[in-house]
Amino acid sequence: MVTASFLCKSLGVNWRKGEQYFTEHLNDFDLAANNGGWQWASSSGCDAQPYFRIFNPITQSEKFDSQGEFIRKYCPELKLLSNKTIHTPWLCSLEELKAAKIQLGQTYPWPIVDHAQARQLTLERYAVLKQTPPEPL
Repeated sequence: MVTASFLCKSLGVNWRKGEQYFTEHLNDFDLAANNGGWQWASSSGCDAQPYFRIFNPITQSEKFDSQGEFIRKYCPELKLLSNKTIHTPWLCSLEELKAAKIQLGQTYPWPIVDHAQARQLTLERYAVLKQTPPEPL
């Protein structure tokens, strides 16, 4: 859900791109679950989540991986950061980055999107739908 929300709402990518990628790469692929899940997450399918529900991967990470275990396993370049700063290395002090041997933009990338700005843009994109009357059947 976090991946789908990030792709569709934070980056503005059509849900079908994510659905297609997962179709090709999931080991336990199920058409109904995958297709429906992507529509739900993008707020475009039957019984979809509200358009204003936009997952923030940082707060999700802090909430469900407060110790940073997942990050340390799959992003070992961040393993020396504290549990508090491992979720947002770009906000670390220069001293902490240096101690952790991280050079932003070189050994670890800068964020590709500012979530506050992306959220605002998404809300503006979806607000257009509230202003457009439905097509007659």
